[in-house]
Amino acid sequence: MRAFLYPLLIVLGALPISSEAADPRLRAVDAVVEEVVGVDAPGVAVLVSAEGRVRHLQGYGLADLDAETPVTPDTLFDLASVSKQMTALATAMLVEDGTLTLETEVGSLIKAFDVPDEHRPVTVGDLVYHLGALPDYWNELEGFGPRTDNAAVVDWLSAMPLRRAPGTRYEYSNSGYVLLASALAAAEGTTDLRALLQQRVWQPLGMKSTGLVKPPAGVPASRVARGYKGSEGEFEVSRSPSVLQGDGSVLSSIRDLARYEAALADGSLLDDTDALFVNGRYDNDRPIDDGEGSKAGYGYGWSLYQRGGERYAGHAGSWMGTAAYYQRNLDTGLSVIVLANGEDIDTQSLAEAVADAVP
Repeated sequence: MRAFLYPLLIVLGALPISSEAADPRLRAVDAVVEEVVGVDAPGVAVLVSAEGRVRHLQGYGLADLDAETPVTPDTLFDLASVSKQMTALATAMLVEDGTLTLETEVGSLIKAFDVPDEHRPVTVGDLVYHLGALPDYWNELEGFGPRTDNAAVVDWLSAMPLRRAPGTRYEYSNSGYVLLASALAAAEGTTDLRALLQQRVWQPLGMKSTGLVKPPAGVPASRVARGYKGSEGEFEVSRSPSVLQGDGSVLSSIRDLARYEAALADGSLLDDTDALFVNGRYDNDRPIDDGEGSKAGYGYGWSLYQRGGERYAGHAGSWMGTAAYYQRNLDTGLSVIVLANGEDIDTQSLAEAVADAVP
């Protein structure tokens, strides 16, 4: 694989930047981002939004080093685990519709998972809050590869014992969100999670460039940022495709995510959007503690924590060739989204630095 080296001088002075009339008051954001572009990742896209109103929407650096394609607000990035919030949002929609509840047993929706176990049945709520006690397909499923689909993971999970009683311990679970995606599709009678998200979220919001596993029809694959690994300005291609749905694989642009953030801010997608940012509870009714000192736990696909005395909902995503962070300040209404085509960049720290730079 080919390595690429971009000297710091080039990073700060000559890498292409695409802007959409960014608020001049946010030039401080440019300074923060330009310090890492070409050093920690070839390209970055950033959104700053206040109560759903865009204040900064900008692409930096390169989406493809060979072609020297610049990152723009329309460049698509793999959101990796930031995708989980959309799976959880779809769950909240079906709960609000009365199609299912958090207490709905997964086995009632997916026949293959309706198998006896020494513990109580796993519920939809267990999957949302990472309380399902499921084994990890990534490390334990023999033969797992790029073509492993949801059906294969669900069949494997149905044959595996739970780690412990569900509802008793928080354990971040990609398996749980793959299973949740399949359960939602079954409950709604759709072919897959993609169809549900398209119908209920992306199409109503005008997110025409957003897709699952692959770009939507009519959007060329060339708009997807090429993935890289590496740091200190030295990068090589890193990409491992996946067809799994639910725990990752949403492709979206910073422009589409601005529409998504606006809908979260104005509450147009749900009657009770605030419910997305309420901590889950164990079976003993104690609030979830994620074990990382956040003092808050986990909501509907959002980590809940405190920083500087303020309440936040956020989520990181990292996969081969991509990294992302989505941060919402629940007290001030300021949101920051960072998307990058480098798997080794610390997008959470970058998002926090961007937020701190906003006047």
